[in-house]
Amino acid sequence: MADFYLDVDGCRTHVTDIGVGPPIVLLHGAAVGVDSALTWFRTIGELAQECRVIAFDQVGFGRTDMPLGGVYRNRLERTDHARSVLRELEVGEACLVGHSEGAFVATRLAITDPDLANSLVIVTSGGTAPYLDDSRDSEWISACEQAYNDANRLESEVAFVSSDPHLSRGPDPRYEKVLRENFRRAVSCGQLELFRKLPDSEVDYRRYRELQETYIFPYLSQLELPSLLVWAGEDPTVPVSRGLALLELMTNADFQIIQDSGHYVMHDQMDAFNELLRSFAGTRR
Repeated sequence: MADFYLDVDGCRTHVTDIGVGPPIVLLHGAAVGVDSALTWFRTIGELAQECRVIAFDQVGFGRTDMPLGGVYRNRLERTDHARSVLRELEVGEACLVGHSEGAFVATRLAITDPDLANSLVIVTSGGTAPYLDDSRDSEWISACEQAYNDANRLESEVAFVSSDPHLSRGPDPRYEKVLRENFRRAVSCGQLELFRKLPDSEVDYRRYRELQETYIFPYLSQLELPSLLVWAGEDPTVPVSRGLALLELMTNADFQIIQDSGHYVMHDQMDAFNELLRSFAGTRR
C-alpha cells in the first residue's frame, strides 16, 4: 500500500501507509495549506525503510474532505477522526508522532486509547505545551498572531508563499512546490474560507490554552509510555521554555533541542530530525 482513500465516519480521508515493521503514525499540524505531505515528505521515506509509516490528512486538511457544514473542527474534535482512521487501519502499539497541533492529537490518543500507542513524540507544539504565565507569553503570542492571524497572507499565492516560516529561512524548491499546490487546493476546496472564519477560541491566544489545560495536562502524570519531546531551537511561536514546561508535567519523557531550526524542524534539519525519530522508534521494538 502507499496512497489511498478511506471512508471514515462518512469522511473521505487521504492516507499514506507504507513500509513494513513497527508502526509509526505521523500527525500534521493545522494551518492553511498544511497536510501530511507538506509536513512529512522528508520523513516518510526514511522511516519506511525500517517501519510501517502511516500519515493521513486530518479532516479539513489536504486531500481529506472538508468538515460538514463548513464548520472548522478543532484539535480535540480532530482526535475523534484520527482515532477512527487508526482503528480502520488496525493500527496498535504504534509510535505516535505529532507536530504542532498534531501533537495534541497524538497525546490525547495516548491518554484515551493506550492500546494505540507504545510511545509518543511531541514536536514543537504550541497546541500542547503550557503557557509560562509571565511576560514571556506576550512575546510568543505576538509571534503567533503575526504568523497565523495576518489575513493579508491569504490574499494571494504570492503573499502566502512569501510569508511561509520555513521558506523565510532560505529557498527550498521541493517544499515550495508542495506548498503552492496546497494553497491552490485550499482555495478550490474551501479551506481558505474555513480559516477566514475561525472561531475566537482558535485565534485568541489567551483562550487557546483551554483545550490542553482541560484534556491534556490533568492526565500527563498518569502517562507512563516512553515519550520524546523534540523542540526547534529557534521558533518564536513555541520557544524552548514552553517545551521545558511541558517536560516538567511528564513522568517518562526525554527532551531534545534541534538547533538552527524553526517551526518546521523536520525540513530545517532533516537529518538530525529523522535520526532522532529512527533512534527513538528503534528502542521501542
